[in-house]
Amino acid sequence: MSEVVVENDALFCALVLAPTAFSRNRFFRLFEDPERRRLRRRAARVRGIIRQLVHPERGTSEIVGERVMEDGRVLLRYTVAEMGYLRTASLSRLEASVLRYALSRAGVAEVPADDKKSVEEALARLGRGLGLTLEDERGA
Repeated sequence: MSEVVVENDALFCALVLAPTAFSRNRFFRLFEDPERRRLRRRAARVRGIIRQLVHPERGTSEIVGERVMEDGRVLLRYTVAEMGYLRTASLSRLEASVLRYALSRAGVAEVPADDKKSVEEALARLGRGLGLTLEDERGA
């Protein structure tokens, strides 16, 4: 049986968008590497930002500023009305793309085409790494 190869960017997208798909208890060996443990923490951090921006019962929370830094990281500023504060997060380009993608899926914002493309391409690589493709589902 061949070893499954899971690319970090693809795994990150899956951990943000479908966190229970790769639980640490079921896929313990996948997260033994320190880099993968950091990846799990980063995904949890992005999910936390999404939760703060999506729940309308908490009042109006919104992104109030976004700036791409020289190194490509995205500086994101958003309000959390329930707590009455302004928060700033420094995200990688992929983290920002997955955040926007998730907010779009939640009906909170529109996802730019380039963000959608990068997230969907990463998820497609995850499928290939696991031996899953659309052609398999279609019987081609």
